[in-house]
Amino acid sequence: MTKEQARREVRAALSGGSFRVTKQRLAIVDELAAVERYETAKELHQRLSRKRSGIGLATIYRTLETLESVGAASVRTQGRGESAYLFCSPEHHHHAVCTKCGKVEDVPCRSIGRIERDLTQALRFKTTQHRFEFFGLCDRCS
Repeated sequence: MTKEQARREVRAALSGGSFRVTKQRLAIVDELAAVERYETAKELHQRLSRKRSGIGLATIYRTLETLESVGAASVRTQGRGESAYLFCSPEHHHHAVCTKCGKVEDVPCRSIGRIERDLTQALRFKTTQHRFEFFGLCDRCS
């Protein structure tokens, strides 16, 4: 799925839910989608401020939380407890994160069914959701 297709899906998810699709939200979606790494709300705010968008930091925080709730953003905690967000296609996948430059690549989810079956059999554990991240060096940094 291309980034543009994913943006369309996000717009559909927002409008199909109880979320309004506003110019500000779409600008935040477009800005987050243009980055291939996790970014904090403050970093996004700085980037949008350089473009004179007039979007406030509180709006960015609310929009990022909304994007996470519709499956269009992944969140992880950075140092000092600050959350960073990554634009994601709403379809299920995992991430490979470069530990040097921070670039994130999508990893398709193919083998998880076998792992979940093993968990169920060995531990009598019923999985309701999962998240995997792989860490290493991207092709540019290795």
